[in-house]
Amino acid sequence: MFALRWKTMARGVQSAFARAFVAGVVPPVLVVAMMLPAAAGYAQFQGPAPTRADSPNPDNKGLVKRAPTEAVPGGPIVLHPGDGINVSVYGVSDYKLAVRIAGDGNVDLPLIGSTHVAGLTVEQAQKLVAQKLIDGQMIISPDVLISVADSNVDIIGVMGEVNGPRAIPAFAPMSLFDALSAAGGLKPDASHSISILRNGVNEPLLVVLNSNPANAVDQNIPLYPGDRVIVPRTGVVYVVGAVLHSGSYPMTPDTPLTLTQAVVLAGNMGFQAAPTETSIIRTTGAKRREIRVNLARVLSGKDPDPILQNDDIVMVPTNAIKAAIKGGGVGIAIGLVYAIPLL
Repeated sequence: MFALRWKTMARGVQSAFARAFVAGVVPPVLVVAMMLPAAAGYAQFQGPAPTRADSPNPDNKGLVKRAPTEAVPGGPIVLHPGDGINVSVYGVSDYKLAVRIAGDGNVDLPLIGSTHVAGLTVEQAQKLVAQKLIDGQMIISPDVLISVADSNVDIIGVMGEVNGPRAIPAFAPMSLFDALSAAGGLKPDASHSISILRNGVNEPLLVVLNSNPANAVDQNIPLYPGDRVIVPRTGVVYVVGAVLHSGSYPMTPDTPLTLTQAVVLAGNMGFQAAPTETSIIRTTGAKRREIRVNLARVLSGKDPDPILQNDDIVMVPTNAIKAAIKGGGVGIAIGLVYAIPLL
């Protein structure tokens, strides 16, 4: 009964507006607005759950791939120009020094002079120094010990949004968690999507950290000398146009941010929005491209909810007719006053 009365009242209002328009009381733009289809107040999303596969990026550059957990065989420590080394002979207290390998790969040692050690393993360098001491009849049966004090090559670099970016000397595998701890841990605004650059691997290894202890073993992958760990800052997306609060909104560290979620963060669309003409402006390198998205279909569950990437710009354009109606609010109100007696 209530629904019947409401429909009857609505028809009466429309009829009154029509008579008022003929009389020149109601602005024509209001009549045009009445002809527009009514938008659903609460659209229930029934589409698939958002995943990385729903990203509008066709080349899937933004997909997060798990880094391999199988061990990469470690090799012996190799000496390089610039390495600082300690050289000693067991039982000879006077033969103990700290030197640095020169740029040409040579090191100046007592009793034997300049010796080329760059490119040799530590064991090979020990044998070479011992043989030179024997050949020069300086020490009989020397037991030479060489250790690397610091190296610009055999390190694991941790950089980005950590409390103490540093180069960690590493002559053996080290776990990711240990490397992050040695760098002071993650900053509050650090992303949990961590990139690892590894020699001989063309694509960065991507590891996503989360708080689930069950995934700790898979996340704590081994790092090797020469690896570079990059911890980026949490990304942001920009929402502009016909939304209540245009601005930048941070992406959560370990979960994707969808188009619908970004629009909700911006206070939802305004009355003047044209959701069918929504665009995602994405910059990849030096190229910028526009991805057209029908936000109305996304909200109604007919299209998947696209996952946004760092620095995406969501543009919700303005419908000219709706904007005119919103701008003419005072005139519409006056028209309603004149139209009420005609009901």
